[in-house]
Amino acid sequence: MKRIISLFLCVLLLAGVACGFGGCSANVEMTDENITKTVEKAEQALKEFDTKALKKYVDSKTLDVIIPIADKKEAFKTLGQAMFSNLTMEIKSIDAENATVTLEVINKDLMVPATAFAYDLKSNYSNAQLLTKLDDDNFINENLNPLIEKIDSAEMKKEKTEITLKVKNGKKNLMLAFDEEGEDAVSGDALSAIKSVFGV
Repeated sequence: MKRIISLFLCVLLLAGVACGFGGCSANVEMTDENITKTVEKAEQALKEFDTKALKKYVDSKTLDVIIPIADKKEAFKTLGQAMFSNLTMEIKSIDAENATVTLEVINKDLMVPATAFAYDLKSNYSNAQLLTKLDDDNFINENLNPLIEKIDSAEMKKEKTEITLKVKNGKKNLMLAFDEEGEDAVSGDALSAIKSVFGV
């Protein structure tokens, strides 16, 4: 009996160590209520460009690249806030069984200012040069401030875009998984415009 208790305690201790080092992920129940809360949290995180909340509620390859820079450079966080501050995401339907949510999304139309910004950079700098400029605050401010002004003056899109996103388990909560179509919709076409110019 003592041996069984000892083995049981060992298993518990090992599980605790594994969670401590690996950050155990808890499966959150895939319910309509939890998915609704996740959409609300993700929308708020995007609007505020709260990088901590974005890491928690949004799964996006593009934002995964931008967030570490925004954590170090305030201008990139300000750009994110300008890009997403007018975003609205309304739930059209939830499919908890297949872990998806369909949204109607609307934002400002940012394709023109984003395309012009990207072409201007590409015509003056190589990709390698741009990478070296990420630590140059003067360069970042000089280039991002005019873009932010153009975003602020851009008009809202006239029609909503419908997207369906996968919902997945994060470490302690559900997350919205954005594919390229989803990224495009929430950014007012800005992300795809920049990607197309740089051939990403």
